[in-house]
Amino acid sequence: MLHAFHRISLLTGALCLSASVAFAAAAMPGTPAALTKPSAWTTPAGNTVLATPERIKAMNAQMDKAIFGDSIQDLGPTISGDKLTGYVNAFGMDEDQYVQRAPLSHSFAAQLVQDAKANIRPTNTVKYGVVVDRVDLRSFPTLQRAFDSASDTQFDNWQETAVDPATPVRVYHTNPQGNFIFVRTPHYRGWVPRNKVAITDAKTWQTYANPASPAVVTGRVLTLQAGSQSQLYQMGTAIPTRNGNLLLPTRDHQGYLQIVPVKAAYGTDLHQGYLPYTANNTIEMAFKHLGAPYGWGGMHNSVDCSSFVQDVYKTMGIQLPRNGDEQAQSFPGKSFQGMTHDQKLAYIKTAAPGSLLFTPYHVMMVLGNSNGTPYMIHSLASYGMETSSGVVKNRIMQVVVSKVDLMAGSGTPLVDQMTQCNTWR
Repeated sequence: MLHAFHRISLLTGALCLSASVAFAAAAMPGTPAALTKPSAWTTPAGNTVLATPERIKAMNAQMDKAIFGDSIQDLGPTISGDKLTGYVNAFGMDEDQYVQRAPLSHSFAAQLVQDAKANIRPTNTVKYGVVVDRVDLRSFPTLQRAFDSASDTQFDNWQETAVDPATPVRVYHTNPQGNFIFVRTPHYRGWVPRNKVAITDAKTWQTYANPASPAVVTGRVLTLQAGSQSQLYQMGTAIPTRNGNLLLPTRDHQGYLQIVPVKAAYGTDLHQGYLPYTANNTIEMAFKHLGAPYGWGGMHNSVDCSSFVQDVYKTMGIQLPRNGDEQAQSFPGKSFQGMTHDQKLAYIKTAAPGSLLFTPYHVMMVLGNSNGTPYMIHSLASYGMETSSGVVKNRIMQVVVSKVDLMAGSGTPLVDQMTQCNTWR
């Protein structure tokens, strides 16, 4: 007899692999077209395995401890009201914003803050859930978007990240209206619509939290059909399998997990297990995003600078934190403190392909050197262009290949703003 929270559909859904969309990569200053192909950067030596699965598991545990102090699998059955209130309050409300092109009202802001805390009890049961549809993770229980200006539509201040189907979550509590839940994902906390998560039991949840033989999405995005439901998966998502079938999660009318087995069709966009951690695999995965739109917090079903590198590394089983500052803190790296422009460039020329470069606001991936010039690939919002009237900001909003000393929108080379270089080994 199946557990009440775990109902396996007897229907086998049809698998639909989405065709990869080809994006036109923008021409960048100082980047020849020949360098915008992965073959320009892959080498025979790049097939060397850089870390074993056992080492990767240890790195993941180290990063979880550095950022959260625990992993999602370590969470207990309850959480205290004080601790949960602290998590909710971590998303501070700034009222100097615009919602629907109008100034954010004090009453709406206050209502959101109140709704976020209203149902917190002295002791709160933490449920097990699985995401069933790609969904925005929000700072507050609302899908309304908040911007710094009335004209902006790209940088939503209440957008934390996007979460893919098959992602395990723990459910902390619900807003008074019952339409949003506050969750912990493996790498984040925030609010999602309640109908995007299916509740299950602890044993079944482990199927998604710790899949024994996952299928891993290696396309930029992949669309799968779970019965009548179309699901969008982004690169790096691990989908559990059993007997050659993908175990796609759906939600029944009562809100419980219903698993739809779908025959796995492996190819360029879906891999049986994680890819080996090699420089060439890192580069190949990164270039699948070239030209893709910049998506702040996962908007537009795409990537910003930190989710770009996170998704690439996830294909090889390396679970980087979501945000750039956390990625920089999560693993030992080379500090650039006190280094000059030339000293930074000299170090970056020696950095291994796939190494990450950090500024306080941006993350970039090292590709290597061409004719003595170091290059990188990154999801970029804008850069600086010199004109007769001075430096102007060119909003490009896509994944690009550029020189490491590309000019930032502020008018200074990005390399001058770089603080650190991390190499995962």
